[in-house]
Amino acid sequence: MPEDSTVYEIGLKARWDTVSLNVALFDQEIENFQENIFTGTGFNLQNAGKQSTTGVEIDIRWQPSEVFEGTLAATIMDPVYDSFVVAESVDDDPSSPTYLEGISTDLSGTQPPGIHELSITAAGRFSFNVGNAAGFVRAEYIYEDKVRVIANTPTSFTPDNGVSVTREVNSVNASTGLAWENGLEVMLWGRNLTNDEYLLSAFPSVAQAGSFSGYPNQPRTYGVTIRKYFD
Repeated sequence: MPEDSTVYEIGLKARWDTVSLNVALFDQEIENFQENIFTGTGFNLQNAGKQSTTGVEIDIRWQPSEVFEGTLAATIMDPVYDSFVVAESVDDDPSSPTYLEGISTDLSGTQPPGIHELSITAAGRFSFNVGNAAGFVRAEYIYEDKVRVIANTPTSFTPDNGVSVTREVNSVNASTGLAWENGLEVMLWGRNLTNDEYLLSAFPSVAQAGSFSGYPNQPRTYGVTIRKYFD
């Protein structure tokens, strides 16, 4: 069945000498919310009866001088399955004869996967000149609180290798670079400098009881980017 979404939103925009602020309050209800559900051998879309989210978005930009700019974006939400009575799930009780097998469960009242109650992104950029080149240094911090990676993957199950089927993000990115008037640009960058480890997705391994498979995020990565623009 197709999704039917109803959204109410009210916002505020304000600007002062060095600060700008955007705030939005929202309430969203989705009938027949389509969720990606693991069904034992793969993922299938399944309709939840109703999913709702109430929250606030805050976006702040601070520029105290021509050479520095700071930004902060935060989202606070209360996401919930209002109704998801017949959801295909996975038995996470080790004492059960159907342990890690597909079962039917009621996910009503639980938090949908991948929708964070709190997420924050903070960044700062400093600009400077070196001879006839324009340079910058930028740093960014990303935080997302703990969520399930898949709706019907049990949060209580932790395999022997210590990988949990929930996800929490604490990551730092940074870059610095120079751009010359002749069109040459050089940038040194690093992503996930905290080497934060989490799963993008996870599911019980097919025909391997007691095992989980998952897709991890990118590890700490460094690189150099060189560009040349021609007239």
